[in-house]
Amino acid sequence: MSNASTVAELFRSLGLSLTVSSHPEEDEAWACTLTRADGETFDIDMVSFFDVDPETGEEWITEPTPSRVLAVLAGGDDVSDEEDEDGEGADEDAEQAAREFLGDDAYDQLVALLAEGEDEE
Repeated sequence: MSNASTVAELFRSLGLSLTVSSHPEEDEAWACTLTRADGETFDIDMVSFFDVDPETGEEWITEPTPSRVLAVLAGGDDVSDEEDEDGEGADEDAEQAAREFLGDDAYDQLVALLAEGEDEE
């Protein structure tokens, strides 16, 4: 198991690469593909990232980073599945897919790092 102290370090220790492209149908969205060293991929069809000014609450769109994309994998509450009309099961399905891609230890470490707020680049 990695002893990474940030999400960015975890990304590097897992030997992942990230491919990002603008989403063809949404101006403020991205399509992202994570690739493991063995060639297995995890696709995120559409995702948007926003930063928020803590003083004013103003939001603006930001580009994906490895840390932000990994955070999406651990963000079951933020995952929606358009095919799952009532929203039930999307969280569990997303967590299971992320665990299968990253492995249980890495997934648990990712969740712990995000809970600690250690997601800086």
